[in-house]
Amino acid sequence: MNNALLASAAAGYVAALSAAGERFPAELPVSIPVALRRHGTSNNQVGVMLVRLPLALPDPDTRLRLIAERTRADKRRAREQGTLEFMRGPRGARFMDRVARRQHVVAGFITNVPGSPDLLCLAGALVVAIWPVGVLAANVRLGTAAVSYAGRLQCGIHFDETTVPGAVFAIAMRDELTRLAGHRV
Repeated sequence: MNNALLASAAAGYVAALSAAGERFPAELPVSIPVALRRHGTSNNQVGVMLVRLPLALPDPDTRLRLIAERTRADKRRAREQGTLEFMRGPRGARFMDRVARRQHVVAGFITNVPGSPDLLCLAGALVVAIWPVGVLAANVRLGTAAVSYAGRLQCGIHFDETTVPGAVFAIAMRDELTRLAGHRV
């Protein structure tokens, strides 16, 4: 699912950049969280993986295969690298906030969280859907989040409407996810 989400986001970026009249690069780097092995008392060990989405490939199936190859290798490296302990505290957060405002490393954030395959209840009420919230931070203007729950995939796309044609991104992403769900590559 992660690779299909990334491939559909690549289709979204191509559509959005084209709609904005901008030339799109051959590759666009995005930041993806990666679960790390647990150490110490923290239950949520997360690192970061940079994935270069291939935008210039005209064949979407080739794009998906290339993304799958890249993420296999990149995920292993990200897990080995881990995260810097310094970044977990308030000083690290302030430092990263200052640096991130001028960064030119990533163009977007994309995350996918597997949820429960079964319906859940919260305070006695049936939870019928879960909607994820994509992150916008620093100078990144597009964030995509996905969560699977009870056999459905929900995507949340958050964007700066003054600079990103987000509706175009969302439609292209939806169409590509629908296409990918129809056959195996």
